[in-house]
Amino acid sequence: MKPHKIVLFFLALFALMFACWYFFPAEGVDVGGVKLRFPSYEKALEDLRNGDSAVDVDSVLLAVQKSYEMVREQGDTLAFYKEYITSNPNKIHLPGDDYTFFDSFFEGLDTAASSGQLARIVHYGDSQLEMDRISSMLRQMLQDRFGGSGPGMVPILKPMSSVSVSQNTTGSLTRYSLVSDTLSRWSSTHRYGPLTRYAVLSGEARFNFRRAENRYAQERVKSINRIGVLFGHSGPGLKMSLKCDTLSLMTASVDSAVNGVSVVSWDLPKSVKQGSLTLSGTAEIYGIMLDGGPGVTVDNVAMRGCSGTILSGIDSTSLRAAYENTDTRLIILQFGGNAMPGIGSRKAISIYMNKLEKQFEYFKGVAPWAKLLFVGPADMSKSVNGSLVTWPLLPDLNDSLKVHCLNNGIAYWDTFNMMGGVGSMKEWVNHSPQLAGPDYIHFTTKGAAEVGSALAKSLLLYDDFRRLRATLSEQAVRDYLRSE
Repeated sequence: MKPHKIVLFFLALFALMFACWYFFPAEGVDVGGVKLRFPSYEKALEDLRNGDSAVDVDSVLLAVQKSYEMVREQGDTLAFYKEYITSNPNKIHLPGDDYTFFDSFFEGLDTAASSGQLARIVHYGDSQLEMDRISSMLRQMLQDRFGGSGPGMVPILKPMSSVSVSQNTTGSLTRYSLVSDTLSRWSSTHRYGPLTRYAVLSGEARFNFRRAENRYAQERVKSINRIGVLFGHSGPGLKMSLKCDTLSLMTASVDSAVNGVSVVSWDLPKSVKQGSLTLSGTAEIYGIMLDGGPGVTVDNVAMRGCSGTILSGIDSTSLRAAYENTDTRLIILQFGGNAMPGIGSRKAISIYMNKLEKQFEYFKGVAPWAKLLFVGPADMSKSVNGSLVTWPLLPDLNDSLKVHCLNNGIAYWDTFNMMGGVGSMKEWVNHSPQLAGPDYIHFTTKGAAEVGSALAKSLLLYDDFRRLRATLSEQAVRDYLRSE
């Protein structure tokens, strides 16, 4: 084809595209029940004009990192903490701006570490937590400071794989779960335990585990030297035997029936690579603890599809006993994303808040000694007229969550704004390496590590401030923070 004809062809093609752009209805055309849309030239021009307005993920994450770092040259240490607790957007927001809110929690971790004990944190959340994402980074960083190791408590029947431990189970077990699935049953007793799922042993079962060796596993999670069984409502003669690597067989027997909640545990002389736990008898098994002490651990409880409003469906008496037996000091609730598709108005947000407030009261009742922290939802993208945008009411939901948590004495951490706010999820997906998946909802392992690291740093800064205050006059600190 001659050059002038090629030019004419492209000019005709551009003219046709422009005509479609100009005349095609903005609302689209229904064809056989399918809505057909054509790209809008106004939208294309707007994208060109606003090309620099997209969230710069690298700049956002760098700013988050720097917001947690005290510049040595700035000299006044108190000035850094004053700025952090009063105006840092990436801080954990505290009820009444009470910077001592977490003091008793950190003191408990110090006590556990110095006395050879192990304190627990339970991290509840939706599918963002699956595979031990986010929790794993929080666990690693807390254990680096306070001691402890291992992946924490896991269900004897694992609902899905994890980057932090490999496990499998055989034998006479019936699975029950608060969040229904095709493999689990509902429980008439509601004794789901702290992991929101349990198994009824009726005969013999074997639980096999192996430490994580994959590239996503944190270092401390690989060290396991304290193994326990959280169980209850057992018949007489419950027997347990543990075999780990080259260690001799260790056994335990619970001769009398247990009507409440109890723990059997073994402290091992060294870290083990793999092992098997055999149980025989009848009992409700609430969890297997794969720990290393002394210090702290974090239990990861991912509840796919859950919006956080059904946790009060767990029997409160048995859950309180489980928290007491495992020395649970902090309960983290990370929800909101699954509520978003059902929220079409501010009234719907208010209804969701009312449901969550019932959960807050429930946890205050079952664990009055523990601190509560709510982690807000991430940004989420949906397609509107062919463009990926933040769910319209998500910023309002995030703001409401913060206000209601603080009004109810619950600390709040803002994932949405830590990511960069409106439009950030799309850029996390487009980032190299990808920090979120193609569903524009869930983080990748790398993205989850960024979130978990930021959450841990924001929490540990309150411990840093506590340690600094211990060297100063508390009144002097208060006077300084009140000063202009």
